[in-house]
Amino acid sequence: MIVGAFTGAICGFLGVYVVLRRIIFVSATLTQIASFGVALSFYFEALGLAVFSSLIGPFALSLILTALAAAFYALKREFSRISREGVIAFGFLLASGGVIILGDKISRGAHDIATILFGSAVVVDPMDVYIIPGVALLVFIIHLIFYKDFIFVSFDTESAKLFNYPVRSLNTLLLITVALVVSVATRALGALPVFALLALPPLASLHLTENLKLVFIFSMIIGVLSATLGYFFSFVLSIPTGASITVCASMFFILAILWREIKISI
Repeated sequence: MIVGAFTGAICGFLGVYVVLRRIIFVSATLTQIASFGVALSFYFEALGLAVFSSLIGPFALSLILTALAAAFYALKREFSRISREGVIAFGFLLASGGVIILGDKISRGAHDIATILFGSAVVVDPMDVYIIPGVALLVFIIHLIFYKDFIFVSFDTESAKLFNYPVRSLNTLLLITVALVVSVATRALGALPVFALLALPPLASLHLTENLKLVFIFSMIIGVLSATLGYFFSFVLSIPTGASITVCASMFFILAILWREIKISI
């Protein structure tokens, strides 16, 4: 539950950028690529390459592949005769297909791969209790340092270019922080709940307020509540944790929509 709370907080925070910059499907693709990295690590281990475990461990390989994909999407914005959405969809489908193929090849890791995809694990790796809060704190500090720069290049890109801001570098750094969180959180919780925590809390908070600072705060609170309530209902009702977190986040989104509709009608 501690890991889920920290993941909910940092995903809720980063998700505001993801939603407002309209790159939700980039985050979905990154979660799938992170899953592919973990599955590929299991496959290498099955081939007897565990001697390189420091390099091909699930966390390391997932982080390398996700960071490379994030840098690619940040730096490469135009593709000849192919829309950006098409390239994002290609990355998502290729990673998804790769995970399923590798899962079919590795009988020993089949349960772990299903866990990575859907987040059905109740007990996470003990190291994740330290790694995820550490990564969340690191990413949060980076965003505190570059807060004004990230806001400027994210929501007023043309003005940022006129003022000679390093737009590409800042966009790459922003996506790298998303990739870092996705790679560690996917290993612990699963691709589905991580994607849900990146998308649904910020969407809900945008229905609650138009103040950008409050959007960040509400999104983090909803992320934490979604994760902790997801774990609670998973334990009480004996249901998969990842699905429980996703449904809780969806309920907050529905409640936020109802709140806005009631507020408008009054």
